[in-house]
Amino acid sequence: MKLESDREKEKERAEKERRAGDPPKYLNEEFFKAALEDGLRDMRVDIKKIIFAESSGGGGENYCSKIYRARALYRSSKRQLDEELAMIVKSIAITPATQFLEELAVYLREKIFYFDVLGKLEVLIGDGSKFGAKCLYTTREPIQTIVFDDLTQYGYKLASRQSGLNEEHCVVILKKLGKFHASSMLLAQKEPSVREHFTSGMLDENYIRTNERFITFMALQLRTLANLVAKWPGYELLSDKLHRHCDNIKENLVTTGRSLPGEITVLNHGDLWVNNFMYKYDDEQPTKPIDAIFVDFQNSFFGSPGCDINFFLNSSVQLDVLIHRREFLIQTYYGALRESLERMHYERVPSYTDIQQEIRARELYGFFSSYAFLPMVTMKKEDSYDISIEALSDPDFAKTKVQLMFSSNPRTTDTLRYALRRFDELGIFD
Repeated sequence: MKLESDREKEKERAEKERRAGDPPKYLNEEFFKAALEDGLRDMRVDIKKIIFAESSGGGGENYCSKIYRARALYRSSKRQLDEELAMIVKSIAITPATQFLEELAVYLREKIFYFDVLGKLEVLIGDGSKFGAKCLYTTREPIQTIVFDDLTQYGYKLASRQSGLNEEHCVVILKKLGKFHASSMLLAQKEPSVREHFTSGMLDENYIRTNERFITFMALQLRTLANLVAKWPGYELLSDKLHRHCDNIKENLVTTGRSLPGEITVLNHGDLWVNNFMYKYDDEQPTKPIDAIFVDFQNSFFGSPGCDINFFLNSSVQLDVLIHRREFLIQTYYGALRESLERMHYERVPSYTDIQQEIRARELYGFFSSYAFLPMVTMKKEDSYDISIEALSDPDFAKTKVQLMFSSNPRTTDTLRYALRRFDELGIFD
């Protein structure tokens, strides 16, 4: 009887998810007309047709916002030609479950990034590099919505979050990250006021201290991991350390996110996992990545480059690459950072030792990524299709799903066995 009831609940949840994928009424011709006129800087755009593609949100691919894909067939008054543009529409509805997004000012931060910062970074880097998609339009009415150029129309694709990134994919993203960080250092030097809008990311101290829902969920994930680790032979003492870390999780998260005196400061992407960048591939060798572009800057903040690097390494990289090529990956990042800074005539180029120290000082950020993100990132599609911020606000659903997060994909436990032992040897739990 209980099994039958559980099945019914799953069906209802799936139906809700299906309905949530349908475009809302406000995404009408008037909306897209305004978006295109703004984005194309055109006095008049006549919409011929809007075609919605399957949403790329939901299904464990996007947790905090609704993502819609649309193609507009239109005629521009400038060119007097029938044209077509594919767009991504990202909507952030503020509900009790997503109120924290308002508290973190994610919509405003992302809007400022796209309109005031992205173009400047791309001009400063000076080699034609693109760091983000073109933002066409933003509005707060009826809900917070941002419209972007759809990168898939230019051949960009997501890599597999379940498999993680091989060395070749890591090299491409870390070279781009080195350039991104370098241009942000020069921008902050030229325009110090730019920092005001990017003072903290997802580990904002005030948010951690006041948002019990966030702390409850982080504790659930870490406690689940500690209980799992207790069953691994030889890891019993580590399990105790994880439980102790969880007993004081609020202060530990504040410490993880807090800036350190004298640290090197760059604009961190702030949420650097595999679904937040897209790859372009070689025409002759379709598995060979040749470029990457970042998406989703809602958690960007000025802080140590060690934050982005540790978050990336612990959420998105295949285990054999992490074990055998970690140093090479950091050297790859540093090479791009240094070369970019020198080319832009930046005065105080950090040494490789400086960057190593930044990464070492931010290993706690990597630990946060490994228990709070890796298990969710690696979940199989069939296990994660019904996950959203709203769904996870149900304690029973959250408990069941978090258990599943740690068992869905063998890559998760294999990576955690390695990473936790490494963190323990570095003494981050002491």
